[in-house]
Amino acid sequence: MDLEPSQHADHLLKKLLSIWDIEKHYWYPLYDCKRSDVIAFNADYIEDIESKVLDIQNFLLSQNNDRIFEMQEDRTIQMIETTSLDPSYDGHYGERFWFNEDMNWVIYASHEGSITFGGQELISALKDKWQDWAANVFLC
Repeated sequence: MDLEPSQHADHLLKKLLSIWDIEKHYWYPLYDCKRSDVIAFNADYIEDIESKVLDIQNFLLSQNNDRIFEMQEDRTIQMIETTSLDPSYDGHYGERFWFNEDMNWVIYASHEGSITFGGQELISALKDKWQDWAANVFLC
């Protein structure tokens, strides 16, 4: 994993917060978001379910996202291989965000048992794959 140089990481952080309306330390669904292209699922619907993780990875790879950014709770940003994406809350890294340089999608894993997806193309692709998605939307 390559740690992003500070100046680039600062630019990515500002861009992420601005584009995705992240005003607090935590994000949707823990805090409101003005964007309409976000959805949060129960974490146990996705975490450790290999087929769902592969669906997410395959969508990102199909969009030429071979490497993506991972931001840990302490705002450290690293570049990772898309095939190593594990969209889940992790006690070691805490809450995490994943995104690409273009910021046309974002994934967020919270400590409250939710995994949020942002970006209409990503959301549509996952809904098409996951027939039972509506029953697994995270409710606050």
